[in-house]
Order: sequence, then structure tokens, then C-alpha cells
Amino acid sequence: MQMRIIVFIFLTSIMSHFSYAQTIDNNSELTDDEFFELMMDEGITIFGDRSLTETRILTALNGSISERRNFIENDLLENSGFRRTGNIRFRRTSASEKGLSVLHGFGSLLSFGLIPMTPFFEVDYGRLPSGYYYSFESVFISSEFTDVSLEVFSIMKLEYMLHIEFGNGIVMSPTINYYTEEKISYFEYLINSLPDYPENIARIKERFLNTELPRIRRAFERHSNLSDDNLRAIENLGNG
Repeated sequence: MQMRIIVFIFLTSIMSHFSYAQTIDNNSELTDDEFFELMMDEGITIFGDRSLTETRILTALNGSISERRNFIENDLLENSGFRRTGNIRFRRTSASEKGLSVLHGFGSLLSFGLIPMTPFFEVDYGRLPSGYYYSFESVFISSEFTDVSLEVFSIMKLEYMLHIEFGNGIVMSPTINYYTEEKISYFEYLINSLPDYPENIARIKERFLNTELPRIRRAFERHSNLSDDNLRAIENLGNG
């Protein structure tokens, strides 16, 4: 079962909802809907006793907003090799690179900044343009959570979309590309796909259905009816 999930996640890690083609998304032919239906056809969903990993995930995502954000930004993104912003990939530097960084640091000081200083512990190698984020699938496939069941996968994706793509219900320049009817409808589809039991999943489903989704739709409706002056103000706020 775990291998089938990994294979399907790998295939969808190269897809994108948007016209911008991320490096990891260039060869995808699956949409999010097709990916979800494919996993359903494979009978991945599991009920009953859950692993310690799934219990940890559900506990965090049933917690406070700070606990949920910490899970997405740290446990998922940073531990998988992505910046907490969701639009930059990084890798740990080797010992030789750390030594080179020290030399560059001295060179930078002696040249009054003319020689750039390289990062000491990490290096960026995949920075997306402002307003675009790595897909959840591309983060997930690099995470420690690839053995979870389909419903927990969907819950993690919903939380990722909420905090990263939808900016926790705030429309600004970095999130404006994701506030579309298609994206929000897919968000609602994922919510409705969740089961009504067990209780720890039902609570998350209720929160998304009754709190998060209405908040995102209200933000989308307000944005859709803004004047040109308000749109420019939002853009300036996002760039500030």
C-alpha cells in the first residue's frame, strides 16, 4: 500500500493548477481530481487503528491555529527541505561547502561585500516567483509522512492549502493567484470527501466546512468586488 501511495504522489508532484510550470511539474498529466479518484480506486483509505504518525498529525491539526501552522511550516515544509514560506527548496550543505562558506565570509568582509557570502548550513536551489508555491504533493513526497492513509493525506493537503496557498483566509499579492473559483471549489470537494468518523477526523472536517471554507469564500467575494484603488492597496501591502 505504501509503495502505491508513493508512486501516485510522485506522479502528481509534477502537476500544477497554474500556467506557471514549476521544474518539478513539467511532465504531469494528472489533475488533482484524477489523482484523488485514482487513489480511491486503489482502495487506499483505511479505518480502525491508526499509526503513531497519523495520531501525531491529527492531534496537531486538531490543536490551536499556532499548533496547526507550526505543523505545516516546520514538521511538513522545513523537515521536507522547503522554506516555511512554501516557495523555496533548500538542501543541507556538505562539510566542504561549510568550509567554503567560512572562506567566503572572510572574503566578503575584506572586500566590503563585493564577494558574496554563501549560506553556512543550507543552500537554496529552487526559488519560485513571488505569488507561486510548491504543490502539496511535491512537498509531501519528500516528507516523513508518505505512509499515511488517504483521509489523513487529504487533511494535510487542506491544511497546507489553507495556510500556504490561501494565506489563512487573507487575499494579498502573494496569495491572489490561488483565490479562484476553481481552486476554492476543489478545496470544498476535498473537505466533503472526508469521512464523518472517527471523531478526530470529524472535528477537522467540521472546522473546514463551517469555519475555514466560509472565511475563504468571504475573502474571495470581497476581493472580487474591490475597486481598482483597493486592489492596488492589496498589491502594495503584499509587496511591502
